[in-house]
Amino acid sequence: MKFCPKCSSLLLPDFGKLRCACGFSSAEKIELKESIPHKEIEVIDENFSYGESTIPVVCWNCGHTGVYVKVNFHRSDEAPLRIYKCEKCRKVWRSSK
Repeated sequence: MKFCPKCSSLLLPDFGKLRCACGFSSAEKIELKESIPHKEIEVIDENFSYGESTIPVVCWNCGHTGVYVKVNFHRSDEAPLRIYKCEKCRKVWRSSK
C-alpha cells in the first residue's frame, strides 16, 4: 500500500498509475495481477421431486411412519425449509425448525 505525499490518503490504481482523490498522480507505472481460482459449480435442478427414499417421521394426519422430504435452503441467516409428504395419505406439510 502506498499513501499520497500531499494528503496522506491511500493511493488507488487508475489506468496503470496510482492516483489520489486530491489530484496527485504517481509517475511510476503499476500492473495489477490477480488470480481467481476456478471452482466447479454444482447445478441444482429446480424441478426437484421428492424421490424414492423415505425418512421415519410420523404423519400428523394418518399416523403412518414414513414420509418423503425435500429441503429448501434460503439465506444463510434463515433455517432451511423442510417440506414433508406422507407416503400413505399424500398430505404435505412444512417445517422450518
